[in-house]
Amino acid sequence: MGTTVYKFSNAFDYLSRSWPPKLDVLPSIAKPIMETIQMGFLGVTIGGLIAAPLSFLAAKDTTPFVLVYILARGFISTCRSIPALLWAILFVTMVGLGPVAGVFALATHCVGSLGKHFSESIETMYPHTREVREAMTVDGASRLQALIHGLLPVLAPLFLSYFIYYVEWSVRAGTILGLVGAGGLGLRLTMSIRMFRRQETAAIVLAILAIVTVIDSLSRVFRKQILEATT
Repeated sequence: MGTTVYKFSNAFDYLSRSWPPKLDVLPSIAKPIMETIQMGFLGVTIGGLIAAPLSFLAAKDTTPFVLVYILARGFISTCRSIPALLWAILFVTMVGLGPVAGVFALATHCVGSLGKHFSESIETMYPHTREVREAMTVDGASRLQALIHGLLPVLAPLFLSYFIYYVEWSVRAGTILGLVGAGGLGLRLTMSIRMFRRQETAAIVLAILAIVTVIDSLSRVFRKQILEATT
């Protein structure tokens, strides 16, 4: 019981020393904030560009061969099953400290996550576009052309909705990847914590909360517009 009280008193002491936040550090963290946002956007964009074509190979209805399906599914599962933070640690050891490692980590994880969502969307929507694709094939279109013009327009809003959601996720994750040296705002946060700059740490945490809140609100608006445009 005494140990628990001691821990609570330590936590209260830490919080009391962190208040008020040192807001004058906000101008100095503008660059790390932009770095985190850029890292998240680049990571999900690269991951999405790889996941989109890969998802057609990982969907039962559109894959050319069973072996290709198994390999594509296995690659997607591997990318998704390893957390972004662990990918960041691996890429930091390979390419060094900085946002490049963060971009690679987010992109690799997004290949798995987006690839899973995209391939499941394809398998869900494929039967509903059968008549359109069959009509296009009768008119002389190839199987690939039928997929592009008959299935892709239906999938595009779903793909875009997932992409916007993962932009939000990538920015949130990007603030954490800095803790292992992958650049961005997380790196500045780690330095403040290690140097016991409690008020500066509180200001950075508030900045992270503000960024995540703004991006979450924007992504909700965009996803709502996409949903309304497709219904």
